[in-house]
Amino acid sequence: MTRKNRNSLVIGLIIGILLLAAWLYYTPLEEIKSQIAQVNYNWVIIASVAYLSAYFLRSLRWRLLIPAPANPGIFKTWLYAMAGNLLNYLIPIRAGDFARAWFIKKNYSLPYMKVLPSVFVDKVFDTIAILFIIIVLPFTTIELSTPMVILLCLLLLIFIVAFAILLISVWKKELAVKIISSLFSWLPQKAKAKINPAIEMFISELNLFEHHTFKLVSALFLTAGGVLLDGIYFYLLFRAFGILYPFALVLFGYTLINLSYAIPQPPAQLGSNEWMMIIIFSIGFGLTKTTASAIMAFGHILTAGLMSLWGIIAFAVLGPELLFTAIKGDKIKWQIQF
Repeated sequence: MTRKNRNSLVIGLIIGILLLAAWLYYTPLEEIKSQIAQVNYNWVIIASVAYLSAYFLRSLRWRLLIPAPANPGIFKTWLYAMAGNLLNYLIPIRAGDFARAWFIKKNYSLPYMKVLPSVFVDKVFDTIAILFIIIVLPFTTIELSTPMVILLCLLLLIFIVAFAILLISVWKKELAVKIISSLFSWLPQKAKAKINPAIEMFISELNLFEHHTFKLVSALFLTAGGVLLDGIYFYLLFRAFGILYPFALVLFGYTLINLSYAIPQPPAQLGSNEWMMIIIFSIGFGLTKTTASAIMAFGHILTAGLMSLWGIIAFAVLGPELLFTAIKGDKIKWQIQF
């Protein structure tokens, strides 16, 4: 981990602690504890299956995007994805996204910049959910609060930028290479001589769906399935608290929470999840502050446990080399080797 990344981690942790402290001050903890004590764990078990199933579908989507000749099995791809998700959860610099590419590079001897586009395109598909929100919005009775409007605009901007990069890379490869290369124009000639071919390879590999319509359609269906399962997970969590809320409203709100992860988060979404829940479901949808906080606090603990469990299993099976490298603070090989 570089000094810059270490500083980002520390700053993110401080912000997370401040957010959590503000949330603890703002919410009635005894009432939250009382609601959590009455949770129906039958619903929690089913919700957990839905939550993990959503991640499984996303791992299948990424498997479609991994370049040949790499062809990891379904279970191994799931392990790669969950190991990466755990790193993303703990380290707020998208380390897990780079880790997924590192696993493929290490095990299939592919150039790193040939694998990385599959991860980038996979993340672009995650942002497609913003279109679902915008399309559904006119057909609902939801009245958006000012914070929600700001969040929607910010997420839409992120989607537009990511999609624009993808389109330019597919249709105007030379322009894309020129734009990205210009960002490194200040480097010495020797460094640019190494970086420029890597950039060209990255841009070339972004065109993953050329002559592969089936892959594109499959990726879109898997994305929709993942979003739907996310909504089912959160709806069942509401049921676990004895709350019957319209499924469409829960799906809309939780999709918005998930999309907010495109914005830099504190480690383990410390404090940010709780405030997003209050902004969307309490201020936005009229759920009481106490109930919204209780659901998210419980859900945060639940998902942290599931993420940690499967992330640890993944590293146990795949080998802890990458995890130890990140923890020790050494320069991570996949950051400097192309």
